[in-house]
Amino acid sequence: MDDPWSKRVDFLVEVMVSFFEKQQSQKEAINALPLYPNEQIMWDESLVPSINYTGEGCLALPKLNLQFLTLHDYLLRNFNLFRLESTYEIREDIQEAVPHLLAYINNEGETAFRGWSRMAVPIRQFKITEVKQPNIGEVKPSFVTAEVTFSISSYRAQIRSEWNGLKEHDVLFLLCIRPSFVPLSADEAAKATVPQKLGLQYVRGCEIIEMRDEEGTLMNDFTGKIKRDEWKPPKGEMRTVTVALDTAQYHMDVTDIAEKGAEDVYSTFHVLMRRKPKENNFKAILESIRDLMNESCIVPDWLHDIFLGYGNPSAAQWTNMPDLLDTVDFKDTFLDADHVRECFSDYQLCFTNSDGTENLQPMPPFRIKLPRNLKGSTHALPGNEKSTIPSIINANMVDAISEREQLLVETYVPPDPGPYSQDQPKQNSVRFTPTQFVVNWLTVLE
Repeated sequence: MDDPWSKRVDFLVEVMVSFFEKQQSQKEAINALPLYPNEQIMWDESLVPSINYTGEGCLALPKLNLQFLTLHDYLLRNFNLFRLESTYEIREDIQEAVPHLLAYINNEGETAFRGWSRMAVPIRQFKITEVKQPNIGEVKPSFVTAEVTFSISSYRAQIRSEWNGLKEHDVLFLLCIRPSFVPLSADEAAKATVPQKLGLQYVRGCEIIEMRDEEGTLMNDFTGKIKRDEWKPPKGEMRTVTVALDTAQYHMDVTDIAEKGAEDVYSTFHVLMRRKPKENNFKAILESIRDLMNESCIVPDWLHDIFLGYGNPSAAQWTNMPDLLDTVDFKDTFLDADHVRECFSDYQLCFTNSDGTENLQPMPPFRIKLPRNLKGSTHALPGNEKSTIPSIINANMVDAISEREQLLVETYVPPDPGPYSQDQPKQNSVRFTPTQFVVNWLTVLE
């Protein structure tokens, strides 16, 4: 039986193009993804289920396993899961803050507010101030900034101080709210979604660059632009915040306006919402994960397979390293020869000079030649108790000590730093216990 689609030229051309066109990689898709959630993702039950989820069905979410294919696979799963988790938390904050504003449509057909909210404030003015050209090889702008003006006149002193405490890199959210002119009936409210009940149209995230008071004075500056003795309390009740918008989201919005005739989102914002600082670090975490995914190698070879869940975990121990140091210069770690004996009590120490001759009165600093097969009972391995040698040693114990493995400890004269006292380096004066020495040793070897 002949396939009728095989005779359609436009279909065949589409098949050829889709087969030979360059496919977008996962890395390119992640870089083009907005870090801030929008209204479409927030209320998509297939991605971010509501609190009424019973667990009967399986959610289409990436899973965290005991093993991962690659480091990119591990980071990608964590990126997607944390992005959805932060989206759920932001959605809950919006559902809590917006109803307190008591939004309504006034006689002019514009959105107005009867109430007030601690975490959300009506916007007096919003304008895009700068859109920079894309970087080479990208289509999204390199930087998009805007200015948001709002008033804190309706708040008491404590809440005013919270809004005045906003600083650089804090994340805010811009909301467009258009409630229905006629209140929803009981039946309509039962069937309506959360955005329909709140009148929520758009949600966009942004990051603070700087904030100024009514006189234009910079507030909460940590860059040194304003000296400490020149600081003054903020003036007036109007605040202007310069924010950085998500360039990927801005490019998507502008493309929809040009190609689909969509509404200009950035001319519709009514509310500026903030979140608690301790819960509002999601953007920095997502940005860090994304930057790690763009790096070629971020985990050392000896830890790579163990990190992904493969191989023998003991292979990552420093005693099994192929490039284990033969000689370690401990410099001023040891205060004297007895200090070395305490930390290497399971070895027979042999102090030598730089020329190989025996040193009967050793003085620090010391270089120690490490044996390839270290004993499990040595203090160099963590979790062992300190061994004690009685003052009275019988003949059997002397024979046992003579069979202990020998450890070569070389004394040397450090180079002269200079003739002046200020040239002398600061020396360690702490007599580390054997357990504390373990940490120093492992740090040097790893």
